Amino acid sequence: MKKILIVDDDKRVVKMLEEYMRLYSFLTLCAESGKDALALFDETVDLIILDINMRGMDGVEVCRRIRQLSNVPIIMLSANAASFDKVQALGAGADDYIVKPFDPVELLARVRAHIGRVERFKASRTMEAPIEFEDYKIYRSAYRVTKGSEEIRMSNTEFRLLVYLVDHAFTAVSRKQILADVWESDLYDENIVNTYIKRLRLKLGGGEGFIKSIRSVGYMFEAELR
Repeated sequence: MKKILIVDDDKRVVKMLEEYMRLYSFLTLCAESGKDALALFDETVDLIILDINMRGMDGVEVCRRIRQLSNVPIIMLSANAASFDKVQALGAGADDYIVKPFDPVELLARVRAHIGRVERFKASRTMEAPIEFEDYKIYRSAYRVTKGSEEIRMSNTEFRLLVYLVDHAFTAVSRKQILADVWESDLYDENIVNTYIKRLRLKLGGGEGFIKSIRSVGYMFEAELR
């Protein structure tokens, strides 16, 4: 059974999510503060549902700290539909964002989608040599990216997107195609691709760098692979 860590300082939300996830055979851990969430988190957690607007340590800070330890999928919750909250959440390393009040059926679909993608990716990985370009290395089997001797921390979604672009090097791919192949879901819009491309560019040195914008099409990865 997959284990989900639920974090929200509203006890009613925690109780509702706990009961709903258990109904669909997920194990649950529950925390009502950022501090408690960090204490409960370990490598056995398969996904985190994390509220942004909590008293004390907010969800964005919790997300940043967990990203220093793990690439576990993180779905952020917020009562604020403003794009600023979404940018903050995704910028901190979250894989997804959903606005309260939300449809539990939609949240369940997103939980299953993220866990399913991780499982499929793990099942397909091999012990092949890393992909190399300039002084970067991508280790598919370890979900790792390094630049020289330093590791570049990435979320699972960031990593999958980078690998997808590298696998299609020197080929222009549309935002719609990226959504279909990387997110494997119609629950998202093309703007989320733009947000993740910006994050990847920052982690790969800033600017367009290796990921070029192709006007009226989408994006293309350009680098000589070894």
